[in-house]
Amino acid sequence: MWTSEQRQRLAVEHQILQREGFDQFSVYHHPSDDTYTASGTAISNSGRRYHLYIPIPTRYPFQRPPLYVTDPDPLRLFNGSPVSTLGVSHAMHTLTPHAAGWPQVCHWRDERWHSNILLQKVFLKAHIWLEAYEQHLATGRSLADFVPTMTETV
Repeated sequence: MWTSEQRQRLAVEHQILQREGFDQFSVYHHPSDDTYTASGTAISNSGRRYHLYIPIPTRYPFQRPPLYVTDPDPLRLFNGSPVSTLGVSHAMHTLTPHAAGWPQVCHWRDERWHSNILLQKVFLKAHIWLEAYEQHLATGRSLADFVPTMTETV
């Protein structure tokens, strides 16, 4: 299922996370079903804790990995409803939620994803999303007010 290059890449990605100040996140191999995940707990500037979870797709690094906020569960909007009820939302930078109801953070567009993007950058974008999310909680404004969308190239 996984090539030796993919396995090596994921081992290197784990080392990068540990070495470059993202040691709260790790890449895990699950031998029982030969899958990989990356996860850890992000702590916002306000001190709130959020658990982030990335199931690594079998076509990684050529396929964009999804990123979910699994805790708090459910993650709630300013109005109290779960973020996952939004589904795909440009205003809140979310994609289709996980079957378990976890919201998926839009960290990269599929068409913009390429194999040189590291999980470290995915987790960095998740931190930015979380800071904007907390501004949403404080103000009721959408995340798009705080985090601009990637512009299209002409």
